[in-house]
Amino acid sequence: MKRFDAHCHLQDKRLTQRLSQVIQNWSRSGGGFLVSCGTQESDWEDLMAIAGKTDTVLPCFGIHPWYVGTLSPTWQENLGRYLGRIPSGVGEIGLDFTRTAPDRQLQEAIFVSQLAMAQALRLPVSIHIRKAWDSFIRILKHMGPLAGGGLIHSFSGSCDMVPLFERYNLHISFSGAVTNPHNKKVGKAVKAVSPGRLLIETDSPDLLPRLPVPCKDKINTPANLLVIADAVASRLKKPTSTLVQQTFDNGTRLFNRLTTPV
Repeated sequence: MKRFDAHCHLQDKRLTQRLSQVIQNWSRSGGGFLVSCGTQESDWEDLMAIAGKTDTVLPCFGIHPWYVGTLSPTWQENLGRYLGRIPSGVGEIGLDFTRTAPDRQLQEAIFVSQLAMAQALRLPVSIHIRKAWDSFIRILKHMGPLAGGGLIHSFSGSCDMVPLFERYNLHISFSGAVTNPHNKKVGKAVKAVSPGRLLIETDSPDLLPRLPVPCKDKINTPANLLVIADAVASRLKKPTSTLVQQTFDNGTRLFNRLTTPV
């Protein structure tokens, strides 16, 4: 049963020593595609190397809002070069207005610049939004529907916002938070997503879901995607196999410019 992990970070140093085993475990359990997202200029080359070794990994290159203060003077040219070297998307990009996050005006400027690049190239986008929904909606209304589509990863917004985001050609992706049965907000959001816009992700190595057997080192891996699929399927009252196929189809359609048969 092939699966689609819509957002992870395989180039993260916490996975470096175990990456071959992580990929093997993913393949043994059915395989599919892993969308691995860069977060800053310093990890793009590692991500490029990983994606170049297997068709399983679909790379996205971008500047995460946490790292807008690390940019080189030529970051835009560098990003354009990476996007041109290999079939890829743009991400992880976005806005994070939590208390310790970097300057909001700078975040917005970098986010808009990357969105504009994705629009011009018609590439899919992986978007991070935390406590910045009003600003994000304002930017979306200014830019218009995303030409290459995109997803809001690890969705934490309200169910009322889902139809608006879908009109702007966005998918909605859910991570380990959905495995918490007490998280009623995410449960309502899952039910609000159109069948063709639903995705699931691990955000590996972060956001460890609730597992049947506790993970000693607290490192999340893509193999845990099935736990998330079970939780989403349960909330939607449908078989897990149906949910896995649905999200695989949705993911491969969104990232169709990056995929080859697996």
